[in-house]
Amino acid sequence: MVKLSRYITLILFLLPITVFLQTADSIKQKNIELSNIKNEITVLEKELKSKTKKERESIQTLEKINKQKLLLNKLISNLIDEEKTKSNEIEDTEILIKTVEERIKLLMDKYSSYVVWVYKNRGLSIYRFLLDTDSFNKTIKRYRYLRFISDQNKKTLDQLNRSKEELTLLKKQLEKERSEKEIILSRKQNEQLLLNGKEKERKELIETLRKDQKMITAEIESKRQAEILIKNIIARLIEEERSRKAKLLEKKPGDKISVPTYDYSNFQNFVVLKGEMTWPVNDGKIVRKFGENKNERLKTVTLNYGIDISVKGNQNVYAVAEGIVSAIDWIPGYGSIIIITHRDEFRTVYGHISNITVEEGDRVAAGKVIGIVNESLEGNILHFEIWNERNYQNPEVWLVRK
Repeated sequence: MVKLSRYITLILFLLPITVFLQTADSIKQKNIELSNIKNEITVLEKELKSKTKKERESIQTLEKINKQKLLLNKLISNLIDEEKTKSNEIEDTEILIKTVEERIKLLMDKYSSYVVWVYKNRGLSIYRFLLDTDSFNKTIKRYRYLRFISDQNKKTLDQLNRSKEELTLLKKQLEKERSEKEIILSRKQNEQLLLNGKEKERKELIETLRKDQKMITAEIESKRQAEILIKNIIARLIEEERSRKAKLLEKKPGDKISVPTYDYSNFQNFVVLKGEMTWPVNDGKIVRKFGENKNERLKTVTLNYGIDISVKGNQNVYAVAEGIVSAIDWIPGYGSIIIITHRDEFRTVYGHISNITVEEGDRVAAGKVIGIVNESLEGNILHFEIWNERNYQNPEVWLVRK
C-alpha cells in the first residue's frame, strides 16, 4: 500500500513536468512550421518579382499566387488562434487581479479592526490590561487573547504585503499580455493586407489569361497531372492513419509520444449516406463528370477521379459528413485542397478552395463551412472527390439527386 502511494505521488509530481515538456515541444514545432511558411512565401515573392511583365502572364504565375494565398491564409489562421489564446490569458489574469484585490480589501478591513481596537485601548498598559480582572482565569484569557491578536495581526500584515506584491506582478503580467495581443493583431492585419493584395493581383491575372485559349488548355492539363498528386496524398494519409493506430496500441502510461486520440468509430456512419449525401455547395452544376472526359473543342481527354461543380460567385463549401481535417495542401491545377477523413477509411477531397476556415486536425460536422469556391480560368469550379481507402468513388452515386 505504501509503495502504491509513493508511485501515485511520483506520477502526480512528474505529470505537470511531462505536460510542460509536451507543450514546449508543440510550441517549438509550431514555430518551425510558421517559419517555414514565411520562408516559402518570401521565396515565391522573389521568384515572381524576378520575372518580366510578360513572363508573369502565365499559368505558373497564377499557381504561385494561389499558393501564396494558401500560405498567407495559414499564417492568418495561426494568428487568430494566438489571439484567442492570448485573450483567454488576459481574461484569466484579470480574474486573478480581481481575486487578489478582493483579498487585499478583506485583509485591510481586518487590519483596520485591529487598529481601532488598539486606539480604543491606547490608554491602558499591557500589564494593567492583564491584571485589571477579578480572577486569575480571566487574566489568562486576556493574555491568550492578546497573544492571538498579536499573532493574527502579524499574519494579516504578512498576507497583505504578499498580496500587494502579487497584485503588482499580476498587473505587470496583464500589461505584457495586452501588449503581446496588440502585436498579434498588428501582424494579423499586415498579413490580411498582403492577402487582399494577392487576391487583387490574382483576379487581374485571371482576366488577362482568359483571353488566351492556350492558357485554358494548359490549366486543364495541369488538372490532369494533379490527380496523380491527390492519389499520392491519399496513400500517405492511409499510411499515417495506420501508424497512428499502431502507436496508440503500443503507447504506455507516461509515454511522451503525442498521438491524436480521436475515434472514427464514434463518427457518423458514412456508408448510409450513399444516394442521400448533401452537396458540398448549395447551388451548382456538374460541368466535368467522373471518369474520362473528352473536350471536343480542345481535342483533349482527361481522367477525373471526382466531379467538377460550377457555381455562380464565391459560394461557401461545406463538409459533406462528420470527420477530421487530415490535410490542407496546395497542388498545381487544383490550388488549395482540403481532405477530410471520415468513418471506415472514407475520405472526401475538396479542390479549388480559398478563404479556408479550418485547420488540420479539426473535427468538423456535416454542413460545416470549410472555405469558399475559388475562381479559375474556367470560372468558379469546385473539384470534389470521394475515396474509400485507395479506391476512388463516383460522387454522383453518393450525392442526393437534384
